[in-house]
Amino acid sequence: MANEVSRKQPEWTKPTPAAVPVLKLYNSLTRSKTEFVPKRGRSVNWYNCGPTVYDASHMGHARTYLSMDIIRRVLEDYFKYDVLFIQNVTDIDDKIILRARQQHLFEKYKSERAALDADVIQTVEQAWTEYATAKLAKVAGAAEAATSNWAAFHASMTPEAIANAVAVDEKYKMYLSALSASHDALTAAKQQLAQNDASKAAVDQLLDQSQDILSVSLDAKFGSQVNDPKVFRDLPAYWEDKYFEDMEALNVRKPDIQTRVSEYVPEIIEYVQKIIDNGYAYEAQGSVYFDTKGYDGHNGHHYAKLEPWSKGNQALIQDGEGSLGANLRGQKSENDFALWKKSKPGEPEWDSPWGPGRPGWHIECSVMAGAVVGDSLDIHSGGIDLAFPHHDNEIAQAEGYYDCHQWVDYFLHTGHLHVEGQKMSKSLKNFISIQEALKQYSSRQLRLFFLQHQWSSRMDFKQSSMIETIQNETTMQNFFDNAKGLLHKIRQDGSRGATALPNGSVTHRFGPAEVQLLSTFQQKQANVHAALCDSINTATAMDEIMSLITQTNKYLAGGAKAVNPHLLTKVASWVTTMMKIFGVADNGVEIGFGSAVQGGSSDDAVMPYLHAMSSFRDDVRRLARDRAPYPEILTVCDKVRDETMVDLGVSLDDQDDGTALVKLVPREVLVEAREKKLAVAAEKRAKQAAQAAEKERKRLEKLERGKVAPQDMFKASDEFSKLDDQGVPTHMKDGEEVTKSRRKKLQKEWDTQKKLHEQYLKETAQ
Repeated sequence: MANEVSRKQPEWTKPTPAAVPVLKLYNSLTRSKTEFVPKRGRSVNWYNCGPTVYDASHMGHARTYLSMDIIRRVLEDYFKYDVLFIQNVTDIDDKIILRARQQHLFEKYKSERAALDADVIQTVEQAWTEYATAKLAKVAGAAEAATSNWAAFHASMTPEAIANAVAVDEKYKMYLSALSASHDALTAAKQQLAQNDASKAAVDQLLDQSQDILSVSLDAKFGSQVNDPKVFRDLPAYWEDKYFEDMEALNVRKPDIQTRVSEYVPEIIEYVQKIIDNGYAYEAQGSVYFDTKGYDGHNGHHYAKLEPWSKGNQALIQDGEGSLGANLRGQKSENDFALWKKSKPGEPEWDSPWGPGRPGWHIECSVMAGAVVGDSLDIHSGGIDLAFPHHDNEIAQAEGYYDCHQWVDYFLHTGHLHVEGQKMSKSLKNFISIQEALKQYSSRQLRLFFLQHQWSSRMDFKQSSMIETIQNETTMQNFFDNAKGLLHKIRQDGSRGATALPNGSVTHRFGPAEVQLLSTFQQKQANVHAALCDSINTATAMDEIMSLITQTNKYLAGGAKAVNPHLLTKVASWVTTMMKIFGVADNGVEIGFGSAVQGGSSDDAVMPYLHAMSSFRDDVRRLARDRAPYPEILTVCDKVRDETMVDLGVSLDDQDDGTALVKLVPREVLVEAREKKLAVAAEKRAKQAAQAAEKERKRLEKLERGKVAPQDMFKASDEFSKLDDQGVPTHMKDGEEVTKSRRKKLQKEWDTQKKLHEQYLKETAQ
């Protein structure tokens, strides 16, 4: 009978948990990685600075928006936070006003010029001179030299001279390019006019080549007369649409809430007024400025929390104020920035308590973020170039408005983007647009490239790195294809993933190789988690994933009969899941990046494969009826593998056991591989043909040499005076006997000729 002790449950021991990393983010407010602690549990309020829409989006934009999309996906899909992602569109800004005005005036001027004439040429020449005088002024002597003798000046612009000028004015190369294009167009226009070509095409060519220069001149003369609000709405609306098209092409998730400055002007006016009421801003001559001295150090406030060392940097401050704000007056300090700008003629305006005006650049994000989520943000983000003064001013405005001491808890900044080692700048026109990048690389490849770089560090966009990215993509694609092919084969072979033994029984496939792979897999999972906790370090995470793929590929080398399908499915599915989280793989796929197959009926999708099978069956039956030799049947099989299936996007990979591993691979990839294989084969055949031709040439050359009998080969030589019976020289022409060493060489030549002659006689006798 059981005793009382045996009837009781034994004491349970609580497991001792292993130390696990916590999520930390690199926080610009601390210049360190700090533990991420949202105020509201799993809910995260995040505001990201959006684009100023006045031109095409470039890879510098992608650096921020694609990187932040990756972080957002990791927070939402991996760490399972409930993120509210807010992003603005800046559609009121000095750059937009200038570009809209200049474009409007240029198009108007161009539409009014039906023919090329002297007045148009004179107008462009005057604009050219004004542009050269103003834009080249920073480089000593450049403006005078360019306007007095352009040909000599342009010839003097060696790479070294340009580099020296760029060191003085980083926009110098851009100005030089615009002047050169316009000058060439002026020269061509004068020649056309001299040849009586005054066509609309001729004038349009001159104006288009001179647009950058002429637009500046037209704006200086007539910009103040542009007062149609539609001019200032249409340009940003157009580029906003283009921006979101680019983001969709990059698979960047749309903001949960999108705001536009133009739709929040009333809220901005109220916000500015409260900052005035709180004593941190003042009105001056129709504009309103933030009082940096009155704020900094008052009531525990600190100005320039992100970059306190940049306080007073007038170059950065003036750049942040915009070119149209340069003439505003009334600041108490040159460090004070505009919350509200008095509108001048030729600028959009809204009524306010301080008179007609428009919002300053920095105020917009503070207001719109507050309008959506209130007095605090878990995360604020943007490019590192916005840290000062833009983001520092945003913080000051918000904390001055709410009279709080920490409006943002975590400020995330993406690192600069360089192109082939050089900083990319939109104003320098040395940028690569997103559309240009997508013509050369796929969206997936660009995202994989970004994943291989830490979001907060500088990233160099260069061809060599993209080649490495494409190689990694190919490695991953091959892994997915092989995994799917092997799993399909195991499902079809009836083994159910077990191994048959000689005695008729079966055994499992979980031996030492599987134990090792499982251990590697679990370690890689832990390493990836640690990397993502380490400020979303996707570069390290990707390295760990690629290492896992390498180890799994070694495991797969044994083929379908040696693979544990459950473990392989686990590994491949997890890699796929991580790619989904990173935005690389389609959500609906179990293993792989996803299908590129477009929509259509199931019949349309299946019929090409059925026709291929039917055609192959017809060929085999015909060969069987004709009792054809087996090599002909193998030729038909190879044709199906190398041509028919390739065109259908199917790879038949012949295995050592005589079966084929079936993989679905994009058709273009298989066609490219086939073309390379054919090219290699053609090159090999050409090389063989060349070698054969060279061999034949040498044979014919030997035959030609063999026509002469050995006993006759020295008779025609005037070097010798006497030969022996075989025709080998014995005496030189002066009567002296041939030396022993020379005789030996002559005998060797005679023996060689004898062989050549014998070969000649043999081949000619056939």
